[in-house]
Amino acid sequence: MRTASERRGLSLLALASALAACSGAPARPAGATYRPPPPLALVAIVDPSPGQAAAELRQLAAVIQSAAAPAQTLVVSLLATAPPAHTHVVRGGESLSSIAGAEGVSLAALQAANPQLGPLAQRDWNRVYPGDRVTVPDGAPDRPAIVTRAPAGPPPPALVAAPARPANATTFQEAQYRHALAAAAETNRQRISAWQSAAALAVAPWQAQVLRQLDELGRGGAAAPADPADGRQVTAAVEAAANTLAGLPGRRVLLLLAGGPAATAAAPAAGTSLAHVHLVVANAPAGTPLTAAATAAGATVTVLDPALTELQLPAVVGG
Repeated sequence: MRTASERRGLSLLALASALAACSGAPARPAGATYRPPPPLALVAIVDPSPGQAAAELRQLAAVIQSAAAPAQTLVVSLLATAPPAHTHVVRGGESLSSIAGAEGVSLAALQAANPQLGPLAQRDWNRVYPGDRVTVPDGAPDRPAIVTRAPAGPPPPALVAAPARPANATTFQEAQYRHALAAAAETNRQRISAWQSAAALAVAPWQAQVLRQLDELGRGGAAAPADPADGRQVTAAVEAAANTLAGLPGRRVLLLLAGGPAATAAAPAAGTSLAHVHLVVANAPAGTPLTAAATAAGATVTVLDPALTELQLPAVVGG
């Protein structure tokens, strides 16, 4: 059932088309389908120590509270202090099973460390391709604390095409054209607004679930590390996050909350690509050294002011 505004807009469009036909103006193509912004693909690296985890996870929760959209993905990794992981680049004929056997790790551990190769990215675990970068955990399993994907949401709406401007238009024809153009714009605004409302409703249960998971993790799910992380562990965490993001569609953001002073010695490992990745550093000591190295690896970098992190983070990450 069309609204009165939509019926009025379509009537005006029909009139404008008729006027354009009479004036010899070329016909315009039919309206397109609305293309929502790319979904957020976010990997966050969090300090697991009780003194830091709760605060960092609250900051992350503020991002999810302000930015939840269809097909959005989230991976939360706790900074490990076990021997750092390394990367295996898939060659022709290999599978995750064969890689696990060659590397001496279980298939389950390999899958857990590489969510980008499974359902999170709408892929089949049994299919890997030459060039895929696989994170191989060394020592303790490198399992992300949270791996989740928002539902797809409603299909985007069809949009009304702008009317063709009549050639050699009279004053009356020009006025009718402008009226029809405004009506088309208003119809499209209403359709997009309605879709956005439906999309928000579709992802609301997922958003609430993620907020609960973050709260539970902050209230005791994160285990205290035996030793503080060093630069090697931070470097390995950034490399693993880059591997994950490379397999996820959308607007890729790597959020580094963890690391403390150790992050000053971190840098993307040789061969790590951060192309098309926005690195957001919420760790003041790491800002300057990581900016140069990550930029050289292809990333855009934002370093947050420590005093303003909670205020800045939702806007910077949520876009």
